[in-house]
Amino acid sequence: MIYNIYLNIIVKVFILGVYILTGSIGSGKSEAQKLFEKFNIDCFCADKIVRDLYNEDDVILGIKNILPLSVQNYVIDIEFVRKTIFTNEKIMCEVEDYIQPKVFQRFEDILNSNKNKNIILVVPIIKNNYFQKKYKVIYISTNKKTRIKRLSARNNYNIKLIKNIIEYQDNIDEYEKDNTFFIDNNGSIPELENSIKNIVKLL
Repeated sequence: MIYNIYLNIIVKVFILGVYILTGSIGSGKSEAQKLFEKFNIDCFCADKIVRDLYNEDDVILGIKNILPLSVQNYVIDIEFVRKTIFTNEKIMCEVEDYIQPKVFQRFEDILNSNKNKNIILVVPIIKNNYFQKKYKVIYISTNKKTRIKRLSARNNYNIKLIKNIIEYQDNIDEYEKDNTFFIDNNGSIPELENSIKNIVKLL
């Protein structure tokens, strides 16, 4: 989003063709991504980029400098990092300040090589969200009870960690009430697909 000033009025001008798909953990971003891709929309996921970065030598050393116990045999223990950052705000800030600019740069590289297509960037609810503010937002929402149920079925997620993550994201979520497209994902997969199909028509 670019801010243009005309006759002393600030006007928001969004970069066309680029959208942010976001929502709280467990809201169904991954399923929504699959459905957007089914309708031939290119999607790029921040979580996947982070996993790729965690395999790079310089990033392994960078994370080790912040959180030494997270690296064993030159491999980052992603679960250990996740559990630590959601119980230690200082470590969370250090990890975010280190890794998020790298993720945003990867996104910029993707956008620079895909200028003529609609693209969706899948991004979790994060605090330093200046990057997302440049683009229109597709927000996916699911009630808290369902999110907890979905996360409880995943490996390495205990109820304490789940509640910590949900509470943190809910407290910093700016997009539930400020978005271009809103997806209510409290129904079935076919209902979700229908909602996404309707959005694709408008992109």
